[in-house]
Amino acid sequence: MIGLHPWDTTESDMYEAFDVLSGAITDPSVVAIGEVGIDPLHGAPVERQLELLKYQLRVANEARMPVMFHIVRRFDILMRLHKEFRPVAAWAVHGFRSNAEVARQLADAGIYMSVGPKYNADAVREIPRNLLLLETDELPEEEIRGVIASVAATRGMRAGALADVARENLRRYLMSGQKSV
Repeated sequence: MIGLHPWDTTESDMYEAFDVLSGAITDPSVVAIGEVGIDPLHGAPVERQLELLKYQLRVANEARMPVMFHIVRRFDILMRLHKEFRPVAAWAVHGFRSNAEVARQLADAGIYMSVGPKYNADAVREIPRNLLLLETDELPEEEIRGVIASVAATRGMRAGALADVARENLRRYLMSGQKSV
């Protein structure tokens, strides 16, 4: 995955970032664009973050690659961009902690939501099975078992069944831009 995280936008030379992204997109190990997005609490002003994000979304569409978003408090911008860009590959929100209403809006748009150790239980129950991803973010890899167990209990599922669902969803997310899926 490659992309310019919103926290890094204050230090970045926009044109240098564009060159790096454009060059790296052809590397076969790059399977998605991310984490990209909007965070009004960190990084450059939202307007600059939005300009950088739009460039990355154009690259993602041209390369038919899924996108992983870091979005803080600005799901309105994400929904507007989804309508504007009409993505050719899947979009997912990393570290989804918002409320049930936002979960429904994202689900209606077909946007995946990735849930980690901290989440809103009501929102997690609203996420359709086919749009649910699981993550640990910066925690040790073995902690995914705890995330699986917690989210499974919240959703009233067996942990093994949830792990299978999340694995299949991740496969579909990563393969979404390919014509064979």
